[in-house]
Amino acid sequence: MIDHILYATPDLESAVGDLNRRFGVRLSPGGRHLTLGTRNYLADLGERTYFEVLGPDPDQPDPAHGRPLGIDDLTRPRLSTWAARVDDLDEAVRTATARGCRFDPVVAMSRDRGDGVHLAWRAAAPSEGQGFGRVIPFLVQWETDAYAAELSTKGIHLVSLVVSHPEPAMVRGHLAALGLADCVTVRQAAEPSLQATLRTPAGEVTVR
Repeated sequence: MIDHILYATPDLESAVGDLNRRFGVRLSPGGRHLTLGTRNYLADLGERTYFEVLGPDPDQPDPAHGRPLGIDDLTRPRLSTWAARVDDLDEAVRTATARGCRFDPVVAMSRDRGDGVHLAWRAAAPSEGQGFGRVIPFLVQWETDAYAAELSTKGIHLVSLVVSHPEPAMVRGHLAALGLADCVTVRQAAEPSLQATLRTPAGEVTVR
């Protein structure tokens, strides 16, 4: 199941302003990632799925190893990757590995939400070369009943998520190994990319 889709930007305030206009609602401030030099804005898409906008936090120093998702090298916002929610992350990684999908070691993460609620989750990212240009999701297991976008902007719903790649059969195989074949539509394209269609108060909006 899709946990969230992630829109990365080199200029957070500009990107959020543009999305607010296109969506017809205001995205909610999320939180700071103190070790990563980033912060985010969120919208709840329903059924514990959400839309995240991630960009640099100007109030934090630049991290030594760069910001995640290549944010420091971006020249424009883009739909960068997505996360799939699993009930048992360790078992999901073991099963995927047995089927030829390698993942980096599981990491535990947490932060305090704006209302003081503590959020905790565990995540595993595809190993280098296994993300196929970030169209294969990283996996998330929530450790708390509360989740990131629970109190965020409502009224936006995910209509579809399209994964494009030069080798669609290979991508479909990896998604099937993760039990995610029915979550997205896979298409052939010259370059890896993601496209989300959202139903918003301003009508259907496509984000790339």
